[in-house]
Amino acid sequence: MKLGLCTAPQNIETAAQLGFDYIECSVTSIAAMEQSEFDALLAKKPTFPIPILKCNGFLPGDVKPVGPTVSEEALDAYLEKALSRVSALGVKFVVFGSGGARAVPEGFSHVTAWRQIVDFLRFLIPYCEKYDIRIALEPLRRKECNILNLVSEGTILSAMVDHPRIGVLGDSFHMITSGEPWDAFKYAGEKLLHVHISHSLPDLSGRIYPAPDDGEDYAPMLNTLKEMGYQGDVSIEAGCKDLAVEGAAAIACLRPLL
Repeated sequence: MKLGLCTAPQNIETAAQLGFDYIECSVTSIAAMEQSEFDALLAKKPTFPIPILKCNGFLPGDVKPVGPTVSEEALDAYLEKALSRVSALGVKFVVFGSGGARAVPEGFSHVTAWRQIVDFLRFLIPYCEKYDIRIALEPLRRKECNILNLVSEGTILSAMVDHPRIGVLGDSFHMITSGEPWDAFKYAGEKLLHVHISHSLPDLSGRIYPAPDDGEDYAPMLNTLKEMGYQGDVSIEAGCKDLAVEGAAAIACLRPLL
């Protein structure tokens, strides 16, 4: 398993110096760049010390795959621009969390919303094939989204779509908050494409970078991945105040466990 860091492209040098294997950036941020800004980033790709291998932050809140205002034209325009850009940067995996975009509007049928998510995933497949990208569904805690909250639900959705480009992600913070056991990884099997890890604050109000002796035992989660023969990677996704200091502590904490 490679160890990556969710961070902005401008932090790629620091991430490499700390010992991370790749970085995971935001699709929406890259899609929102002015063309000249994106061209300048792309021109630096040959000198990246580590790859931008994955992206999260897939859909902006106003490009909705769920609800009464879904527009295939709007989705097409966004997906073509966004996925062509991240693919050009070398991205191979995109995480579909996007709680604001996929949230079910009040009064709208959840049954219809589930069908719309399946339809959207099928709609995505030609773009994934065109740009050689795989999609990992990210279950989010209910505080952040009112649909698709468990790895088990993401596994069922990806099984329904039944395409190798579509799988599921497990995020330690959301799993702990939702009370979902690590065995959900085993049940996902080959559909588990990616994993996020962090140190969950005791009151579950947020998350920070893992660190040695921070009171959280990361071994059971990572051992489950090793025991099942997980072939993907693990990215740290959390906020931090000092990347150099907190990133170094996270490396010291997690690298021996991998």
